[in-house]
Amino acid sequence: MTESLLSRLIDPKPLGPVEARATLDALVSPDSGDPERAALLVGLAVRKVSIDELALFAREIGRRAVRFPYPRSHGPVDLCGSGGARTPSYNVSTVSAFVVAAAGAPVIKHGNRSARGPCGSSDLLEALGLPVTTSLPFARATYRAVHLAFLHAPLYHPATRSVAAARKAVRIPTIFNQLGPLSNPANVPFQVVGVPDVRAAERSARVLGLLGRRRAMAVSSAEGCDEFSPAGTTLGLLSSGGRIYERTFEARAFLPREDRLGEWGPLPPSEAAEEALRVLAGGGGARRGSVLLTAGAALWVAGRVRTVSDGVEAARRALDSGRAEATLDRLREIAAHFAPPSGG
Repeated sequence: MTESLLSRLIDPKPLGPVEARATLDALVSPDSGDPERAALLVGLAVRKVSIDELALFAREIGRRAVRFPYPRSHGPVDLCGSGGARTPSYNVSTVSAFVVAAAGAPVIKHGNRSARGPCGSSDLLEALGLPVTTSLPFARATYRAVHLAFLHAPLYHPATRSVAAARKAVRIPTIFNQLGPLSNPANVPFQVVGVPDVRAAERSARVLGLLGRRRAMAVSSAEGCDEFSPAGTTLGLLSSGGRIYERTFEARAFLPREDRLGEWGPLPPSEAAEEALRVLAGGGGARRGSVLLTAGAALWVAGRVRTVSDGVEAARRALDSGRAEATLDRLREIAAHFAPPSGG
């Protein structure tokens, strides 16, 4: 089976739905061995999977996911960075999720631990005392309470766990690196995703459109970050109504000087958590600036405001009023009910 699939992957003819399903079945099947999985991963990497094929694989991942139901009238938004940027940055999208929810837009954020950097979304949330990596009911409880849920990818995509060893063994980016930001198990209608470069932005925007997102924007900063730059220029490619629109965002047009200065690079989990608390409490600096831009763009993509500028101002009010900080406090209160029993 693996040999025939590899032969098909070498053939440049586009894969169809049945072939994409068979390939993913072979990758996640418990009957497959790690050498076979590694060979398929390399075959897909060499193939340079097309936009249409990437959408097929994303649908197959979604078909196997644990569902996260919600009222469709809510229209939640996802914010995530894809990782792999040549210039790593702080966990902006994770902190922005609290701001967007506090500003009145439901958020269902998909994320994971960091594979290469010091702190991923799930690492930060764990450091803040939230049991996102261990509890499915916790996400449902927080969404009921404040319309904010964090979905830890391994909990919601159990089928992909079997590929972990092969991904590590091949030591190259695989198709799963591309699929992560495209595979929110809640199938949200709106999304903002940070990507490493312009080419990845176009691919992501087009795939998200094929996957049925009503509006989605892929962004990449001039510094090579997969987040909004608080100091310079960020390119955004918006997918809406079957078309792609290019937008350029200059930080100085949205942010005062004090929110464009300072470090906004990555931090290890404990320090990242301290910084999240500082920003949510109204602290200034470049990390706050990137959060304001990201949250403002998410509110605009989700149709909650008329312009990105309006979104940035709504995000600023959510921070400065204390509502974003109170949203985190509410999640921590809920987390106390999901704490593991102490040993005795």
